[in-house]
Amino acid sequence: MHTRKVLENLENLAFKLGVEVVYEKLKDEELFVKGGLCKVHKTYKIFMEPSEPTEGRIKILINSLSSFDTEDIYLLPFIREVLENARIKESRASHYRRHGEHKEIGRTFQRGK
Repeated sequence: MHTRKVLENLENLAFKLGVEVVYEKLKDEELFVKGGLCKVHKTYKIFMEPSEPTEGRIKILINSLSSFDTEDIYLLPFIREVLENARIKESRASHYRRHGEHKEIGRTFQRGK
């Protein structure tokens, strides 16, 4: 699927979920942030740097939207698949953070051992 179409589908999903996508300058001399999900006055927003390339915007949207329940929303199979893959990836990362493990190139290391 063309990257522009993927971006449009993800932005539409955000709209359906009631998540506002905000393109705003986030960089300054001391801080560099590409974007991400946050909650402002009980409303979810995804902030993104306008200069972020399309592929970067897609990654930010996927990582942000994967935390929402999309089961009852019609999604193109490709969009559903990338969101599910992001959920799996986050679940694994969360497991490693909880158990003090670091996974590196196929090997698992325990902190402090």
